[in-house]
Amino acid sequence: MLKLILVRHAITEDNKGCKLSGHIDSILSEEGKKQIKDLNKFLQLEKIDKIYTTTSSRTKYTVEEIAQERNMEIIEKDTLKEISFGDFEGLDFNEIKDRYPDEFQKMIDEGYNYRYPNGESLVDSYNRVVKEIKDIVNNNDNKNILICSHGGTIRNILTYLISNSYNYHWNFRIDNCSVTTLEIDNGFAVINNMNNTSFLNS
Repeated sequence: MLKLILVRHAITEDNKGCKLSGHIDSILSEEGKKQIKDLNKFLQLEKIDKIYTTTSSRTKYTVEEIAQERNMEIIEKDTLKEISFGDFEGLDFNEIKDRYPDEFQKMIDEGYNYRYPNGESLVDSYNRVVKEIKDIVNNNDNKNILICSHGGTIRNILTYLISNSYNYHWNFRIDNCSVTTLEIDNGFAVINNMNNTSFLNS
């Protein structure tokens, strides 16, 4: 049986400002740095065989101390990155609505299939993440795998493992620095713990 420990990175300045930051880097906020300390304590006794992150600094920094304490290498995967918002990276939805009203309407009308200018659609990001998570699941049987990634990526992983589709993407709430755990046995996934933030000190 494989255990997946899915961690969303700690809160960043862009998260606090409700700005879209998919492939661009965004720095952790002071609150985010405090969240990491709480996360480290929470996962201290957790058995972990491998640690995956994206190439974004916010995911690497979130679990850097966990990896160092266990003398483990972090495996970086571009394929686990957040959706690319293309030309809209760094903007919030109000700015997009004001500056690109036609695109904003297309975003609403096309839903999952809307592709951000010079970026991805949710379907694109789902297919990218699914290819990687299939590889991780198939090559790590009976291991405990920690993946520190992004809200959209974790939703993609969950909706794929539970329904083999992207249709339930928005049914999962994934907060910053939350921990979600699943067990996978012969391809059947069970969620044990969902969006746990109880360990974060306010």
